[in-house]
Amino acid sequence: MRVHRSFIVNLDRIDTIERSRIIFGKTYIPVSDQYKDKFQEYLDKNF
Repeated sequence: MRVHRSFIVNLDRIDTIERSRIIFGKTYIPVSDQYKDKFQEYLDKNF
């Protein structure tokens, strides 16, 4: 799923979600405002 203009993430590999960031081990990926609604919608349906 695209979460930022520069990032597409595999949703099965997400370790933690903090504020507007996704954490994979030591890698932090921002969730931009443009994609935040779709990402939140996915989280609400699946978790």
